[in-house]
Amino acid sequence: MSNAHLQRKSGFVLLSELDGRGATGYVTLVHKNGLIQVVPRPKRRSVSTVPLKLVVLFAILITVFKALALLNVGVVDYEADLATLSEGNVFEKAGAFALQIDPVTQVIFETIGPLLK
Repeated sequence: MSNAHLQRKSGFVLLSELDGRGATGYVTLVHKNGLIQVVPRPKRRSVSTVPLKLVVLFAILITVFKALALLNVGVVDYEADLATLSEGNVFEKAGAFALQIDPVTQVIFETIGPLLK
C-alpha cells in the first residue's frame, strides 16, 4: 500500500510528508495505557485579560461597598471610624487609605441614598 493510497483512504498524513513538525496545529500524546491520541495544539496567549477584569471588578465592588457602608453608618461616623483606623498599624493605615471617601463613592452615595431611605 503506498503513502498516497493511505492518505486518500483514511485522511492520514505521514510526518515525513510534512514541511516540519511545527507545521500542524496538532500534538501527538501517548497515555499511560499506550493509547496514542492526536489532539489540537494548545493556543498560547501573549497577554491574558482575566487579571485585568478581576481588578476592575474588585475596584467596582469595593466602591459600591464603601457607598453602602457610608449610607448605613453616616458620613460623620464613617469619617470618625476612618480617623481611628488611620492611627493603627501599617495594615490599618492601608485599609483607611483604601476606604476613604473618593468622588466616585460620593456620587454613588448621593445616587443610591434617596432610593434606599
